[in-house]
Amino acid sequence: MTLPLGGRAGFDRVGGSRLTGLGAGSLALLAVGLQLATSATDRQVLVLLWAALLVAFLIGAAWPLLAVRRIEVAATSPRDAMVGDEVDISLSLRGGATPCEVRALDPTGPWHRAVPPLDGTVTHLADRRGLFQILRVEVRVTAPLGILSARRVHRVVLPHAVEVSPRPLQVDWRPAPAPVASGGEHGLGHRPEGDLVRSVRPYVLGDPARLVHWPTSARTGQLVVRELEPPVPVGQAIVVDLRDLGGETERAAAYALGAAWAVLAAGGELVLCTAEADGPVAGRVRTRIDADRRLARAVPGEPGRPPAGWPVVEIGR
Repeated sequence: MTLPLGGRAGFDRVGGSRLTGLGAGSLALLAVGLQLATSATDRQVLVLLWAALLVAFLIGAAWPLLAVRRIEVAATSPRDAMVGDEVDISLSLRGGATPCEVRALDPTGPWHRAVPPLDGTVTHLADRRGLFQILRVEVRVTAPLGILSARRVHRVVLPHAVEVSPRPLQVDWRPAPAPVASGGEHGLGHRPEGDLVRSVRPYVLGDPARLVHWPTSARTGQLVVRELEPPVPVGQAIVVDLRDLGGETERAAAYALGAAWAVLAAGGELVLCTAEADGPVAGRVRTRIDADRRLARAVPGEPGRPPAGWPVVEIGR
């Protein structure tokens, strides 16, 4: 899959042309007509018919070649996708008003009929994981007579890359304590109170009613509240090493994303250690979409190092 979506088409275009069935039949008819016109006694009518057919053939062959070169393509796409998703691509066709057909390539999609200028949508299968900046779009013109099929392939460069994540496997996670303060540059933010009672103290205005310790309050005659032990932070560092995995590379990436989702779903803190095109990366991940993008960008290479003291699971090599 070569997915870029958005931006204008570049100048790197390839294509081709071929006679349709109607075009091949017309060419054969021209050849037969030429023989008849040269051998007939009264050739005038045959010559006129043959000339008219020749003009129609030349127009039908030249028009698609010229029209397909005038069509310009631009496209946009969502930033995020998952392997197996059908992505909606917004196409913009400009240049002339000749009817044409258009389809996305890599993998090859179905043809869609269009008449520029037009803004429309085609679907594109996200068939493999990765970071994609190029979408190939094929345009085909057979109008006006259906004699010649002229094609051109446009490489459309997106303003943002499409990040296609693996489809996660189902993974269970057993929480383990983690020294969260050393896991990254961001703080924990708000965390709920723990369950263990450390002590009691007199009630102060603003204390939640659920913390009132009623037995002690009844015994002493004044409101007291419980002071709770803070919860022990739990988390996981996942190290993803995609080197030398062969056919298991994508399964390892899918397992890693499933593990990341499991940690986040359980409320744990997560550090992902991967390799990207620019080198090793190790960083905190706070949402599923962040995990999706990190695994979309993961490539074979030496992964980042997990923070000291964190429970580590190694996936891959």
